[in-house]
Amino acid sequence: MKRILISLSIIGAVAAIATGVTIALFNDTETSTGNIFVAGTMDLKVDHLAQTYNGADCKTCSVEIVSDTSNIVATTTGGSDGPNLPHNAVLAWVHSAWTATTSGASWIWTTYPTTDYDATHDVYYTFEKTFEWWGPVVDVSLSLGVGSDNSYEVYLNGNFVSQDVNENNFAVLDNIPAGNVTPLINQGTNTLQIRVKNWQPVGWQGTPYTNPGGLLYKLTINGNCGDDWFKRHCRLWGLKDLAQGDTFWNFDDIKPGDRGINVISLHAYDNDAYACLIANHIVDAEETVVDPEIAAGDNIASVVGELSQYIKFFAWEDDNDGVYEVGELIIAGPDSPFATAIGKISLTESHTEYIGLAWCAGTQSLNGNNIVCDGSSMGDIAQTDILSAYFTAYAEQQRNNEAFDCSKVILRP
Repeated sequence: MKRILISLSIIGAVAAIATGVTIALFNDTETSTGNIFVAGTMDLKVDHLAQTYNGADCKTCSVEIVSDTSNIVATTTGGSDGPNLPHNAVLAWVHSAWTATTSGASWIWTTYPTTDYDATHDVYYTFEKTFEWWGPVVDVSLSLGVGSDNSYEVYLNGNFVSQDVNENNFAVLDNIPAGNVTPLINQGTNTLQIRVKNWQPVGWQGTPYTNPGGLLYKLTINGNCGDDWFKRHCRLWGLKDLAQGDTFWNFDDIKPGDRGINVISLHAYDNDAYACLIANHIVDAEETVVDPEIAAGDNIASVVGELSQYIKFFAWEDDNDGVYEVGELIIAGPDSPFATAIGKISLTESHTEYIGLAWCAGTQSLNGNNIVCDGSSMGDIAQTDILSAYFTAYAEQQRNNEAFDCSKVILRP
C-alpha cells in the first residue's frame, strides 16, 4: 500500500511539470515611440529707454561717423564683386583730382583698385554705417559732408536725405542741410546709407576703361552737453542682456531733494514670467567724515555710510512716456526703501512691459499725477557718503508658481 502511494505522488509531480511546459497565452504589444521631455527656457532682456535727473534728459552727447573701412558695402547694381557682398569697404585708389578732405575720414571703395570694366552700363554701390542716438535731437548741432566719384544719393533709416547728380563731386565736400537729417534720426540704432553711382567708363575714342570710384563723408552730431556731468555719464540702451558698464545711475554730487525718473522695459521670451527689480550688493561707504556729519551724530571713525537710507523709490507700469498718470498700476512706493525688492511684475511672453522708476533723495509722496520729492528729511549725516550697488532684473516662470514673492528671491553671488 505504501508503494502505491509513492507512485501516485511521482505521477502527480510529473503531471504538474508537464502542465507547466505546455501552457500558452494570447498576447499583444503596442509601443508608443519617440517620447520626449524638453525643458523650457526663460530669457529676460532689458531696455533703458529714458532717464531724467532734476528735470534734465539723458541724451547722447556726440556722434561722429566717417568713411573708413568699418563701413559696409551692402548692395550693388552691376558691380563685379556683387556675389561677395556684403563686405567691408577698403581704402580707395585716390585720383589726383580728388582734392576733398575732412579730418578722420578716408576715401573708400569696394575694391582696390577699381575692378569694374563695363562699357554698357553704370555701376552702383551702397555704403552703409550704423550709429546710435538717444534722447532729444531738437537742440543738436549736425553737419554732414559728402564727396564722391561720381554721383551719390544719401538715405537715413531708409528715408531720402539728399543727392548730387553731377559727375564731379570730388573736389570739395557737399554740405547737406542739417534740417534734411535731424527729423529722420531714430531713438536707438540708425543706419546711414550712401549710394554711389560710378558712371559708365568711356576712354579715348569710345574705348572702355576702368573708371575709379570713391566715397568720402563725415557725419557729426553734437548734443551740446557742455560739461554737464549727468549727460556725459548717463547711459541708455536698446533691448539686450545686461553687461559690465550698463548702469542705470551714475551721479557724483547728490543733494537733498535731488530726483530722477528712469524708464526700463522688460521682455520675457519663451514663457510668461514674474519679474522683480532688486538692489543688491549694496555698499554704503564714508568717503570722509566732515564737521556737519559729526554734528549730526556720525562717528569720525565710521567706515559705513548712511546714504542708502535716504534714497527712496516709486515704481509703476508706464505707457513709455516716463510720466506717472493716476490709474497706472503702482508696483512699489512711493517712498519705498532702496533695499526693498520692487515687484512682482507680470510679464507676458514676447510682450514689452514698461516700468517707470522714480527715485528721490529724501521723502517721496504722490500728489495726483505729481511725484513729490522732499529733501528736508535727508540730514547732514549723509554728506560725502558713497552708495554703490547692483540693480538686478530677475524673472521666474509664472506657470506652477502662483506663490512667487520678490522679497524671497535669493540672488546668486
